[in-house]
Amino acid sequence: MALSYGSLALYATAFTFIYYFLLGIYNVFFHPLRHYPGPLLWRASPLPKNIYMLRGLYAKKAREIHETYQGTVRVAPNELSYIQRNATPSQTPQAWKDILGRPLKSEMYKDMRFFGGDAFGRDSLVTTLPEDHTRMRRIFSHAFSNTALKAQEPLLVKYADQMVDTMGALASRYDGRINLVDLFNFCTFDVMADLTFGEPLLLLERGDYHPWVHGLFSGLKYVIYGVVLLEFPVLGPLCERVLAAPMKRAAQDHMDFAGALVDRRLAQKDHPKPDIWSFVVKHQGGQKGLSDREMHANAAMFMVAGTETTATVLSGVAYYLLRNPAVHARLTAEIRGAFARTEDINKDRLVQLEYLNGVLMEGLRIYNPGGSGMPRIVPEGGAEICGEFIPGGTWVSVNPYVAFSHPDNWARPREFIPERWIHPENPEWRDDKREVHEPFSFGPRNCLGKNLAWLELRLMLAKTLWHYDLEMCPGMENWVDQKSYLTWEKGPLMVKLSPVKRD
Repeated sequence: MALSYGSLALYATAFTFIYYFLLGIYNVFFHPLRHYPGPLLWRASPLPKNIYMLRGLYAKKAREIHETYQGTVRVAPNELSYIQRNATPSQTPQAWKDILGRPLKSEMYKDMRFFGGDAFGRDSLVTTLPEDHTRMRRIFSHAFSNTALKAQEPLLVKYADQMVDTMGALASRYDGRINLVDLFNFCTFDVMADLTFGEPLLLLERGDYHPWVHGLFSGLKYVIYGVVLLEFPVLGPLCERVLAAPMKRAAQDHMDFAGALVDRRLAQKDHPKPDIWSFVVKHQGGQKGLSDREMHANAAMFMVAGTETTATVLSGVAYYLLRNPAVHARLTAEIRGAFARTEDINKDRLVQLEYLNGVLMEGLRIYNPGGSGMPRIVPEGGAEICGEFIPGGTWVSVNPYVAFSHPDNWARPREFIPERWIHPENPEWRDDKREVHEPFSFGPRNCLGKNLAWLELRLMLAKTLWHYDLEMCPGMENWVDQKSYLTWEKGPLMVKLSPVKRD
């Protein structure tokens, strides 16, 4: 007798339930990672982690899990998260080395979906194969060298000055109230566009976002949606059909926009500014140079990696300054005491400001722009991590947000204390594990633009506090309670701006 559709559906549902129930039993009791602690349901199924990822709550949930289960934590059946080991010195530095510090030829694989594989293919610094990475990084290193930074400093100063002027103009229009998140974004995107494309996006001039930037922000969230939804049973194939095409189209639009601007810049043979390409073109002779596709992919990548991240740190630092009046007052006094004129604010003198650097280091610790670790995949044959053998195919990561705020690594970890970086010998935080702190990642693929980011952070914060007194607007007290999709989903940070009166 033929089965009815209802009976078939019932049998299919029962079979699916039994399959995943038995798979959960295997994952908990027989899986090679069964000895690692973690919440029961998380060890049994990837579903709990994926749900938290979709909701943008995984970063904070991971911190809660790591504070409950000591040592290496199993956050999915086939995934381990590293930050510290109970009753022993911190394992995080070793985890950084074992996961991200391996030589390129034996490095752990990236899941390209997290690193913009749809947009960049294998043609950017963050996605390229090991054999091309060394060549590519060597060429681009000239554009991010100290020599380049010295030549680029006037450009950065110009945009920092334009930023504080725009702050004042907007404040006069809106009763002194401005959104610092927007202003920091406008400045970092204009800086990076000028360095990458030879021309700004004119965000500071317009006081508003370019449509391409809006698309970039939404794209970060949809990367997570795509990665997670494709792993759901039944939903996976459907999401592949529904999401794959528009995501790839959006990625291609991002590449096309960046590529067109790069081509326009390279057509200018005598470009007057010391941008990225002026150094790249000069130094790629005598070796295999960059293809057009590699130039386009890296330009698109720089506009993601070198913009929103810096603006995120500045926004977080501003929030914590406004929540800690004594720190705010001390930093403001240091900056205004060091510079009689705004024209005196420069790279060499900013490096010498002890409290400014302590504030920024603490900001990078307590509000790192990466909300959670980017997983690597252990290669076939397995690898040793922190003295333990991990089988091939396992996802592993160091979670910066958790590692940088875990009580086993830091005294008073959720308090904003710049002094921990200035007076490390203080008994209260003498045992802080500062070697854990790698805000620009680690190993041969760490952030190439770290020195540029440091100059932007120092310059933009110093210019802002030199020109203006800041006061947090009502309702901003819990601004930092945010969701995370690759980076933090920031709401407006509204502040009351008052120009400093000088004799």
